[in-house]
Amino acid sequence: MPGIAEECGQRQVKALVVITSGLGASARAELLGICRRHGMRLVGPTSFGVANPHIGLDASFAARHPRPGTAGLALQASGGVGFVLLEHLSRLGVGISSLVSLGDKDDISGTDMLLWWESDQATKLAVLYLESIANPRKFARTARGVARAMPILIVNPGRAAARAAAAATPLSRQALFEQAGVIATANLGELLDTAALLAAQPVPAGGRVAVVSNTRGGAMLAADACSDAGLQVASLASATQEALRDILPRKAAVAGPVDTTVLTAPGVFRRCLELAGADPGVDSVLALTATTASGDLVSEVSAAQLPVPIAAAVMDQVEAVRMLPGPSKDSPATPAYAYPESAARALGRATRYGTWRAAPPGHVPALEGLQPDRAKELVTGFLASVPTGGWLHQAATAELLGCYGVPLAAGIAVTTEATAIAAAERFTGPVALKADVPGLPRTSDGRAVVSGLHNADDVWRGFRSLQEAFGERLTAVIIQPMITGGTEVTISVLHEQMFGPLVLLGPGAAATGALADRAARITPLTDADADDLIRSVPGAPLLPGRHRTPSTDLAALKDLLLRVSQFADDLPQIAELDLSPVMPWPDGAQVIDARVRIQAAEPTDAYLRRLP
Repeated sequence: MPGIAEECGQRQVKALVVITSGLGASARAELLGICRRHGMRLVGPTSFGVANPHIGLDASFAARHPRPGTAGLALQASGGVGFVLLEHLSRLGVGISSLVSLGDKDDISGTDMLLWWESDQATKLAVLYLESIANPRKFARTARGVARAMPILIVNPGRAAARAAAAATPLSRQALFEQAGVIATANLGELLDTAALLAAQPVPAGGRVAVVSNTRGGAMLAADACSDAGLQVASLASATQEALRDILPRKAAVAGPVDTTVLTAPGVFRRCLELAGADPGVDSVLALTATTASGDLVSEVSAAQLPVPIAAAVMDQVEAVRMLPGPSKDSPATPAYAYPESAARALGRATRYGTWRAAPPGHVPALEGLQPDRAKELVTGFLASVPTGGWLHQAATAELLGCYGVPLAAGIAVTTEATAIAAAERFTGPVALKADVPGLPRTSDGRAVVSGLHNADDVWRGFRSLQEAFGERLTAVIIQPMITGGTEVTISVLHEQMFGPLVLLGPGAAATGALADRAARITPLTDADADDLIRSVPGAPLLPGRHRTPSTDLAALKDLLLRVSQFADDLPQIAELDLSPVMPWPDGAQVIDARVRIQAAEPTDAYLRRLP
């Protein structure tokens, strides 16, 4: 193989597609070196080929020539998966603008293909099947720009293996895709469902869906499916309802979802779709049909002319998804799904993409009061004394966070019962005692905090209980005033070698719980990322203010997230950070407790594509 590559380079070949598999590390390195020396790009090894139907190129192992179309397709997978995607995209009429089987990705990657498609007039939709992303940050930067021009769909297999290897990796991938505007699907079926909608219909402007069905059961299924997909079933305007009543039987439901009943006359179902689509409170239409003795309404769906996107669920069709022709030769096709759930999920993904694309891209703001040089001194000094790294003591944690304006609640560190009693007297009201044990998550160890102490005897007993619980591990006891009220949340940072720092936000109870209970974004956070992180956290409706709790200062919480992001991005030695609980007040936000783990930063480029 290296000899053939050398001959190609000498003859000024510009690119190689290497289908050979099983090359060893030395052979692959030699092959890549030859390509670099001669200015050749390399696809593979272990590629099953490339194709560009618009110029008649099909150098692949596909059974049939792919249909020309608008989808750019890049695959890092076995040929079987690629052939399946080609067949389905051709069957649907979407077709492909170009195909590259990336194979081992020694040179050309999915990121390279995004840049190509961005400049390619024939490509309107990017479809990726990637088993890995070698440089996640570069991919995210590229995808964020390309997704402003065209939808990017990705199915990323191997989630179960990733979860077994590193619990945060699936969350990191999800954060990367959400920040970059990439539409991620869990499997090939959902990828094709969404691709069919985006290839045929415009992107919805919002999440209000008019559901129109000729059966009541279908309408109910669709309404539930829309809710599950994060969509809202539209309540139609009074004028629209009146127009529907004029043409539908008396027992029809017209408020939304619309049930036309099975007695719909020819032409009426089409008119119902058009009336619903013209309603000012509707962003898209979901049509459901079931064939009855009254007739087949599929042709009615095809004939409808709407100003908003439409998807259909033909509940007795065999295909999982197919395309219905539009009312005229130049009209867009309508994707028709076998189940309302599939149609709703596709609409939901397209809607979220539209919301992301319509939002301002955001920027990383310049924060005031930062002392990055002092923070680096503190970290360097700690690693000089503890080269293997470890958890900071409470005083060092407070000083380090203070360099970035992270407001840690006031506390006094003490080492004896007498000093604990004296410190407690400096506060007004009851106090809490916390064990300063490096690395101990106090939120999960009930022995680590003794609260509600009102007098000297209470403080003495509390101090002794911490001594008995932790013995020599106890380096100090922190005295703090009792802080109550507000909505507790937790803010964390995890550092992954491939993805870099990850900022997580979740309910207070999630401090030591499952990662699935938290939302995450990759640093550096833009102001838009911080807003989106707050909205994405499980239980987000609780944050603006719950019954009998004060409202939340979201601006202060946002500022805190941005400071934590800058903190983690400036200091790669931060392996872990837990701020828990954090109390957002009506006029600010307060970190009640914190812990920081330091480790030596990786000396190598974690994002460099390497040969095995």
